[in-house]
Amino acid sequence: MNIYNADLHIHSPHSIAVSKSLNLDTMLETSRKKGLNVLGTGDILQPEWLKYMESNLEKKKNGLYIYKDLAFILQTEIEDIDTIHQIIFFPDFNSVREIQKKLEPYSKNILSDYGGRPRINLSPAELTELIIDSGGIIGPAHAFTPFRAIFRQGKYKNLEDCYQGALKKIHFIELGLSANTELADRLESLKNVTFLSNSDAHSQEPSSLGREFNKFDIDEPSFDEILSAIKRKDGRSITLNVGLHPKLGKYYNMFCGKCRRRIFFKKNIKNKNNDFNHYSINEDFITFYTDDVENAKKEYIRNVADQKMTCIACKETSGKNNKVKLGVSERIDTISTYDEPKYPPYRPPYINAIPLLEMLRAIKGIKSKNSTTITKLYDDIIEKLGKEFEILLNVPLEDIMNYDEQIGSIIGAFRENTIQYTPGGGGSFGSINFDVE
Repeated sequence: MNIYNADLHIHSPHSIAVSKSLNLDTMLETSRKKGLNVLGTGDILQPEWLKYMESNLEKKKNGLYIYKDLAFILQTEIEDIDTIHQIIFFPDFNSVREIQKKLEPYSKNILSDYGGRPRINLSPAELTELIIDSGGIIGPAHAFTPFRAIFRQGKYKNLEDCYQGALKKIHFIELGLSANTELADRLESLKNVTFLSNSDAHSQEPSSLGREFNKFDIDEPSFDEILSAIKRKDGRSITLNVGLHPKLGKYYNMFCGKCRRRIFFKKNIKNKNNDFNHYSINEDFITFYTDDVENAKKEYIRNVADQKMTCIACKETSGKNNKVKLGVSERIDTISTYDEPKYPPYRPPYINAIPLLEMLRAIKGIKSKNSTTITKLYDDIIEKLGKEFEILLNVPLEDIMNYDEQIGSIIGAFRENTIQYTPGGGGSFGSINFDVE
């Protein structure tokens, strides 16, 4: 068998807020830089994107779909009647068309220009049965995010309550950018399902495509082989999950649902009452100061979980009582079975990655994600040292230091897990705090 790097959840220009430059050639270019071998097609139920993919992907005798030297799995994301986002993988184009026809009566936008991620008025269980009967496979997308996800605040606490009689047909969940194996394996209900780490890319840029991926140990990157790996059958498996460090995700930390300020707690020995009357507010954060950070934060989270906590900043600026929402980390705290993760024997390692582009921006002090300086530097280091993931983990640090000492220093700190983070939340990505000399 062979190892394939696969990012199995992307989108197309037929979904809202997706780059118009995303196409097979631009995806191929980024995949070569990142070291990806397999991609999801994204939005394959959308008629124009389906036509585009069907016209350009070459089908091999063994069921492989190939564009030049990049393999593809037919894939889409949809929203069910519970407003839960689900990922679907299809074995072939016949299955795509069959499912598209079956879903059309339950959707107003599945055939529309921007119906790349259609709304389907079926329950999770009904949808699962329909997909499985037509040869596909389905599971929850970005399972812990505060919006449109199965485990979001106020929704489900386990898989069974969601999928009911169809539970045995759910073989995977997608973790999402603000979760990892360490967090997810605190839920007993997930002990039998495979974890996928995918980018949910809305752009072909290296900052988006391939920021999360999976290493598959399979014979070839076909639907049947990937399905066997997800089901952990016949010696096929996922050997590694690679994803953003959860604190770099957009929804790790709790936040105001209106102004989107993130909420933090810091030590202040003067506040021995541990109330919520000592705080500061800026454009991005609300910070509470207390003598007992741990217990004060736990009490605050309990109030947020019970929808009793409103945003102090919104109250002061507009007089509105807007609710505070749990981030991924706090939501897992409130629904977890265990205080510490319990990994099943088959669970592969998870690498909390920092994208190389983020490291380069930190070094150069450039915040813009569209900086030509950073793009040129990224392309140069890829050309001279290898694929991004190899640079982050495997290229000898001496070689990186010889290329650039600052880049070598930050990659060394990443490998030693000494980088500090400002957690993301409310739709804002987290950031790394690293002082370079």
